[in-house]
Amino acid sequence: MPIAVPIVAGTAIRGVAATLMMRRVLERHPNAFLITLASFGVTLPLHKSQEHISEDIQRGLHRQGRDPDSPVVLVGHSQGALASLRYAVDHPNQVLHVVSVGSPWNGSHSAKRVARLLRWAPRDITPALTDMAEGSPFLAQLHDDLPAIADRVTNIYSTHELFMTPYTAAHIDVPGVVNHLIATESEYRRHLAAYPDLPVDGHIEGRITHLGEMSAPEVRAVIWAKVEEIADQVRRGEIGGRERPA
Repeated sequence: MPIAVPIVAGTAIRGVAATLMMRRVLERHPNAFLITLASFGVTLPLHKSQEHISEDIQRGLHRQGRDPDSPVVLVGHSQGALASLRYAVDHPNQVLHVVSVGSPWNGSHSAKRVARLLRWAPRDITPALTDMAEGSPFLAQLHDDLPAIADRVTNIYSTHELFMTPYTAAHIDVPGVVNHLIATESEYRRHLAAYPDLPVDGHIEGRITHLGEMSAPEVRAVIWAKVEEIADQVRRGEIGGRERPA
């Protein structure tokens, strides 16, 4: 049976919008299934949304006739990438690999701006956005914890991230993480010259914005090549979910 691939959508991507945005990436793999964030990824703190993601992964595995702790390769976009990375840290024996796409690793300026605009409220009504702001306790803890699984993370980000300024806020600068940059040839050369301390392991040619990343064929090709690589390792017995040490 092919490996299960839960795909976690980003903020406010639910219903028809989620289906349309993720349709092309979902149709490539027989055992991919879509997960959307509880409360639209806005009114529930990210640590609380983990409980819903865990339940959704178990439901998806059950529908495929698998055990609830069967091995998975997680793919997450935007806030869904942060959620996927957190889930992988907390479930290292189940998650064989994470593909993070457009992750606000060092915070989203848009999330921070919205959270600031709503400071007048008697309580934090957008805790998930607060969690995505630069320097939040959630991000700080994730930064501390990610090195434990860094060799199981592939990160893809674009020079046109839109919600992160600079775009390098989506670069996961943790040893062991493989970073792919979506950029035109000239943008790629400028990145190498301007950010020698943020080397990339792969270059995806193109001018793709944050909202178009999951539907871009060039990005999908990298995602599914990684999934197949992990599946081959499972078939050869090199890795295998519950047997893998934390």
